[in-house]
Order: sequence, then structure tokens, then C-alpha cells
Amino acid sequence: MIKVNLYNIKWKSKITQKDIMEATGLGKVTVNKLLSGKYHDFRLSTLDKICKYFDCNISEILEQDKTK
Repeated sequence: MIKVNLYNIKWKSKITQKDIMEATGLGKVTVNKLLSGKYHDFRLSTLDKICKYFDCNISEILEQDKTK
């Protein structure tokens, strides 16, 4: 199972959901799904926008849980 680790990155940087939405152009539902930590079928372009916004690598956002 793949988990999205964006909540921890957002929390450390003290950025609001609204900040993410405005800077990336992503919708509220998409950002909510990313912050929930559960895997959803995200587009690569969505993940690319998030990586650019937080200036990080995709490996810092996505985490594979091999136990499930």
C-alpha cells in the first residue's frame, strides 16, 4: 500500500490548506485527499505540483508500506 506523507511536510512548514490550493491551483477535494494520508489515484501532474511547491522529491511525499 502506498501512503501519502504530505500532512507531516505541511505541518512542519506551517502552511495552510488554502496556501497550497492557491499556489498550486489544486482544488479543495484534491488537497484534502492528499492531506488525509490515504492513497488515492493521483495524477503525476498533481504530485509534480506538490513537489515543486514544497521543493521536495516525490520520495519525501510517497511512502510504500510493504506490510499490507
